[in-house]
Amino acid sequence: MSINEIKTTVFGFMGTQPARLGQPGATPVCSFRLGSTPAYYDASAGVWKRKSTTWLTVKAFRTLAVNALACLHKGDPVIVSGSLVTEEWTSDGQSHNSLVLVADGIGHDLARGQDTFTKIQSGAGPVDEGAAGPDPWTTPLTSSPPDTASASSASSAAERTSVEASNVG
Repeated sequence: MSINEIKTTVFGFMGTQPARLGQPGATPVCSFRLGSTPAYYDASAGVWKRKSTTWLTVKAFRTLAVNALACLHKGDPVIVSGSLVTEEWTSDGQSHNSLVLVADGIGHDLARGQDTFTKIQSGAGPVDEGAAGPDPWTTPLTSSPPDTASASSASSAAERTSVEASNVG
């Protein structure tokens, strides 16, 4: 962490499907939009109220990008922790800037549903963008069996759908 770096954690919902950025063979990068809508309880009215939604672009690099592309989907409730940075660019002679959350970690918000973790085999490690070898964009991830017994893929998917449906509202 550098001096004066802004570290933050944002709870929200994925507004877009994660998109792969860059070229095959380059450092894996993905990006998605994250919406966070604060809510508060208005005791005088006896109801929960929502404030306006804040939208951020989230970028992930290397192994985090590869795993985000494989696991995250538009609409998922997530928790993202990382550094806030301002990206600046010029387009058609106009200067533009955008607030971006460069993710150190991303996970599903387990207060809103269930998930199953699949550990990457030891030795798979982070992607070294300078190393020769298989392209991480085209090589499937190899996973080890979960530490505990789990239901079949079909029943896990059915349970997740059931949990997601019960959390809608």
